[in-house]
Amino acid sequence: MRHLKLTLAVMMLWMGTTAVNAQKMAHINVQKIMTEMPEFKAGQASLKKLYATYDKEYKETVTEYQAKVKKYQAEAKTVGDQENQKRGQELMDMEKNIQKLQQDIQQEASKKEQEIIQPIQDKLLKAIKAVAKEKGYNYVFDSSGPSSLIVHNGPDLYADVKAKLGF
Repeated sequence: MRHLKLTLAVMMLWMGTTAVNAQKMAHINVQKIMTEMPEFKAGQASLKKLYATYDKEYKETVTEYQAKVKKYQAEAKTVGDQENQKRGQELMDMEKNIQKLQQDIQQEASKKEQEIIQPIQDKLLKAIKAVAKEKGYNYVFDSSGPSSLIVHNGPDLYADVKAKLGF
């Protein structure tokens, strides 16, 4: 009886190990491979130019505002109260416009970044799925983030996915 229990325990342990081994797993650093993709590099260059344009526009608007503030402060004693109130309102409107411009720039930049990044992410995901299917992996884990599950003993698909993407 004792021998039968030991045999059953060994068989159950062996079956559990076999079931785990049947689940082939691999990992890849998605962030690393994405930043090396030519499309990503081109997209980053495009975004850099766009950000420079937005930054220039914003700085010009702020400089114009600051010049008016300085001018109006210098002339405040020489013009009447009514004119000072009018100028004060004009400056408040300019401040609101600057804040709106800043929000619009942030929204537009975020939208443009998403338009550039999404197709790259889709292409990478498709390549990862294709390589995983070709190699027979059931699970592929992203090892790029601190909260991602990393399978240390699983093979790294980085080189295969990079080859699949053609770079």
